[in-house]
Amino acid sequence: MNSHVEGKKKHLKSAILLCFCAFSVTANTEPQSMSEPDSYRMENFRAPVPNTLQGANVINSPQALKQFIAHHDPRLIDVYPAPNKPDNLPDTTLWIEPIRETLPNALWLANVGHGIMPDALISLLSENVKHSQPIVVFCEPNCWHSWNAAKRALELGAQDVYWYRAGVKGWREAGFELEKHTPIRP
Repeated sequence: MNSHVEGKKKHLKSAILLCFCAFSVTANTEPQSMSEPDSYRMENFRAPVPNTLQGANVINSPQALKQFIAHHDPRLIDVYPAPNKPDNLPDTTLWIEPIRETLPNALWLANVGHGIMPDALISLLSENVKHSQPIVVFCEPNCWHSWNAAKRALELGAQDVYWYRAGVKGWREAGFELEKHTPIRP
């Protein structure tokens, strides 16, 4: 019986070692956290983003955001890009604004997350971040538009900025309610 127990102990040690090795390989293949750039992202907006934004608080999960909303009544700003009505569109052509499902009570300020923006979009963002309530900026996961817009909000003087990294996709996947919105334009 003693050899039977010793055999089980060896098997258990081997299984633990195998699990540890598998975990180490998985842990070592995780992408490293990227550092924050000094300026705005100008291209390739759908790419991995930093885990942080200097001067802002980061909300990583929809559950954390839901709890934050319940306790702080923040201004929610969705910055997902949307096409603009073409300037040369004939008057007889029907233009229908895009529709997006987003978080309840959010303001969809389309295109305020670009790296370079016209003054009208900067003013639109500025008007919507200078309030006493906290602001939460979001878009989709791995979306530089939200990182850019939160960074710009800080530079425009917003005091209590939160960046929600999981975006609408994370909110939807958590099973939380969405509303349909059209973009707010300058």
